[in-house]
Formats: sequence, structure tokens, C-alpha cells
Amino acid sequence: MSGWTGEYFERGYTQRWGVLSVTDRVRSETSGLWGRLQLRSGARVADLGCGHGRYALAFAEQGADVVGIDSAVTLLLQAKGLGAELGLPAHWVRGDMRGVPLRTESCHAVVVMDAFGFFDVEDENERVLAEAARVLVPGGHVALKVVNGEPILASFRNTDREERDGVVVTISRILTPEPARMIERVSVSGSRGNAQYERHQRLYRADELSEGAKRVGFAVAGIFADAYGAMFEPAISPSMWVILQRADAV
Repeated sequence: MSGWTGEYFERGYTQRWGVLSVTDRVRSETSGLWGRLQLRSGARVADLGCGHGRYALAFAEQGADVVGIDSAVTLLLQAKGLGAELGLPAHWVRGDMRGVPLRTESCHAVVVMDAFGFFDVEDENERVLAEAARVLVPGGHVALKVVNGEPILASFRNTDREERDGVVVTISRILTPEPARMIERVSVSGSRGNAQYERHQRLYRADELSEGAKRVGFAVAGIFADAYGAMFEPAISPSMWVILQRADAV
């Protein structure tokens, strides 16, 4: 990692959110995804951009053979500690999701949870999808959770303020067009220290994301508003839960 990504994901993410655990909500969402990914006990699941490892560990609880991949050493160490605390087996690998350090056709499923669209070059975001397709077995699936850009673009907020657990976060934003990208200046103060970071995020509409997935060899099996299959409404759903399948098996 370099530039804003190194600063934010190695230090700012934990300073902003704290060390996140495997909550009942995460476990429930993982259970909802299990059937959509057509998984069985012992299936190999890769979590790209695994962060603290919450979803990776929730899949391990379900019986998956999990490998969590992230480029941030800080987050991987926290994931390893959380896994040890819960007594759950998982493999943690430092790596770049644009060049996933796994063998071709070695995974039954790939999950990317709130970790897609953070590269500033458009082709690099698409390369993440191409790498997911490469490591999947024929017929394998991807679960991709990403913010829905459409309501954000329709009612763009220049500033926001968050406060939780003695930490105050103030955010100022600008929007760059074609493709839509949100650039945030994040200021953190309080019990976890004071600092400023940048955070960049590509804002996808559902049709843009679908087209990019198809270009690298996926069929879109479904786009939902949550992990349980609720109907996705482009104008109002905060998130897109996208299920992809390797097109050569559809």
C-alpha cells in the first residue's frame, strides 16, 4: 500500500472504528450468504480485504476453510488475535487483491465485504474482480458487498460528524465525476488519539458494477439489498449485495 491507502488502512481505520469483533449481525449475514454461495462444510473461501477478519471468522464458524487476505499488517494482526481468542482456524495472508496470492481455481467462493472500489485507477478495481474469477473453481461464486452509489450521488453530503465510544469523527467530502469517486478528509479525535486521513471510494451504480463483472467473466446471479435476499431498490438501498458466478459454468 502507498499514499492515502497505507495511512488510512494501517492506522486510520482502527483509530476510527476500533477493533471490530464477530457480532451476531455478522454471523447472521454470513449464514444468509452461505446458501447463496452454495457452500458446504470444508469449502475453501477467500476473503479479500478481510480487515479485522470478522466475516472470514464467521465463515470459519460455519465450517469453511478460510483464508483472509489484506495488505494492512495492522488489520491482519488484529484478525489473527481475534481468531485465536475465538479458537477458530483461519489462514491470514498479507497480499494485494489485484494480484491474489492463491493458486488458480483453488477456491469455492470469494467474499469482498466493504472492501471494493478503493483503487484510484478504474482498471485496478476491475482487476480485483478478474483475480476473484481466476482463483475460483468452475461454478464458484463471489459475494460482493459495496455501497450503493446512486442514493449518495442523488443527495450528496459535503460534511458529516460521527461520535461513538469517546471518538469524534468529522468528515468533509468532494465528488469527482466520470467515474464518480468520493474523496473524504477524515479527522479523528478522542480516546484513540488525534489524526487526519484521506479516504477515496469509487461510487458504483448497479449497472456499472454488473457490466464490469461481466467483462472479466462473471454472470450476475443476483443483486440484493441485504445478505438475506431482500429486493434491491437502486434509488434507496444503502448497499448492494452482489452474487456473481463464473460465467463458464452458467
